[in-house]
Formats: sequence, C-alpha cells, structure tokens
Amino acid sequence: MTAAFVWFHNNSGAPEQSKQFYEKLLGWKSAEGPPGMTMFAGQSGPYAGLGEKDGDAGWLPYVQVDDVDVATSDAVKLGAALVKPKSRGPAGEFSVVRDPGGAALALWQKA
Repeated sequence: MTAAFVWFHNNSGAPEQSKQFYEKLLGWKSAEGPPGMTMFAGQSGPYAGLGEKDGDAGWLPYVQVDDVDVATSDAVKLGAALVKPKSRGPAGEFSVVRDPGGAALALWQKA
C-alpha cells in the first residue's frame, strides 16, 4: 500500500479562533462544511477540515487505503494502538490508529 496524505482534520478546543488564526496566518479560505465543521479549500477543492475537539486537540492526517478493515488490522499487527474503530464520515469510512511512536493517523476508505 503506497499512500500519501489526502486530508487533514483539526480537532480544536476553540474552532472559531482556530479558523480566524489560519485565515489570517496563511490566507486560507473557509466555508461551512457538514454540521459542526469548517472546510478549508483551494483551487483544487477542499484539503482540510476544522471541528470541535473530539479526543486530542491538534491536526489528524488521513491516508487513503483500499480497505480500511485490512489496513487497520495490519496497523495493529505492526504495533499501532487502535484509537477509534471504523466509523462512517461524510466521504467514506475511517479508523484512527496511534503508531508505535505515539502519532495518530486516520486510515480512510473512500465511499
């Protein structure tokens, strides 16, 4: 499985302040997304979302996989901890694992 990051989600304890921060610091353009989420988008479409803190605050990178069940199982076999079992989001299914070094990663399968 060769995959690059395809999405980033910011779990913020202060979503409105975070939105203003990124708009002013980086010139990102924001728009309302699904309920409770702000989307950041460029010319090629949305690339990140910002929502109310759900778990650890910070950025969560998403990697596209062919099969979220298989990728999650493989990650756990390789020493990852399962943080969030497979869930359904607006664009597909995903799980969240924490690698052996402690970094979180979402494994995402397009709907």
